[in-house]
Amino acid sequence: MDDACAVCAEPLGWVAYGTCGHREVCSACVARLRFVLRDQRCCICMTHCPAVFATKALGDRTKVISDFSALPAVAGEGKVGEYWYHEGTQVWFDDVENYRTVRAMCQISCTVCKDNTSNNGKKGGSKASKAKHKKKIGSIEQLKTHLFDQHHLYMCDLCLDGRKVLSCEQKLYTRSQLNKHIKNGDPDVDGSKFERRGFVGHPMCEFCKIPFYGKNELYTHVTREHYSCHICQRQQRGQDYFMNYDELEMHFRSDHFFCEDRECLEKKFIVFQSEPELKRHNTVEHRERKPHAKRTATFKVSSSHNCEILGRGSGNHVASVLAPLRSSSGQASQAGQSSGTNRVVQQSYSSLLSRQEVSGARILWL
Repeated sequence: MDDACAVCAEPLGWVAYGTCGHREVCSACVARLRFVLRDQRCCICMTHCPAVFATKALGDRTKVISDFSALPAVAGEGKVGEYWYHEGTQVWFDDVENYRTVRAMCQISCTVCKDNTSNNGKKGGSKASKAKHKKKIGSIEQLKTHLFDQHHLYMCDLCLDGRKVLSCEQKLYTRSQLNKHIKNGDPDVDGSKFERRGFVGHPMCEFCKIPFYGKNELYTHVTREHYSCHICQRQQRGQDYFMNYDELEMHFRSDHFFCEDRECLEKKFIVFQSEPELKRHNTVEHRERKPHAKRTATFKVSSSHNCEILGRGSGNHVASVLAPLRSSSGQASQAGQSSGTNRVVQQSYSSLLSRQEVSGARILWL
């Protein structure tokens, strides 16, 4: 059995174990997990342990309880029979000093006052001073108020929510230290870069200008409150975010192929990676809305009676035919011929119209 805690790596003075019998974690770490995280599983095998027993770590001679059902099913805070019970963590202790240490850890108290009380006790401080520091604090909000009123100190709200430690383990800052801590990390309180273990301040949302505890919390915020481009994500261009949909729409127009149809604008996010995809979308979704415009053909006839037939034929394809027009005698028609000749032109192109299946066509002379 190792002589160091499997969680904190500190010397293993006291151990706490459940029905599984694993004795590799110290009583302080077990109490922290059960009190702060509300996690009643064994750190080694993940077995759920409703009750845990804490005792002195003596290697193979560590006291072992083989039958946890022998412990009282219902117990209150303090001494119960030959053991002591901590209700907040549901841990049994066979040593009163270990029990008091864990109970003090889990209490919401001012560490500054506690240190002052300890120093005053060594110096023989007054009873009134000791009584003042023993004033009970019932909540984190009361503790924050006490710290500001009595000591002009602050707790980081982001760390209170995200840093899963006991209240007595939270760090305290002056106003300037707190600002440094949020932006870059304060070396006086947070320690050196090595001690901070990569902490360089709380990341901030560039749109809202609000800091978050860590990158995971920031990611959750931007994915819920802001917008990203699904096409860029698919193409692995990077994870860019936009303040609102209007900015994202501008990005769609500038970098991708965006459908400008009124109904698609109302639906939002109707954008495509390539121009053929957009054309296919228009053909399928918007074809029936403009049937006349899609089937109108225009014929342009030059002075030499070269006729260009422009329009859309069957299957929504553009029909374009350029053909010379010959008179009945084989001579090319001249510009400004009589209306009779014009009728010949129209009759000559009627076969082209029927072959191209173009309706609503017009002939323009060039």
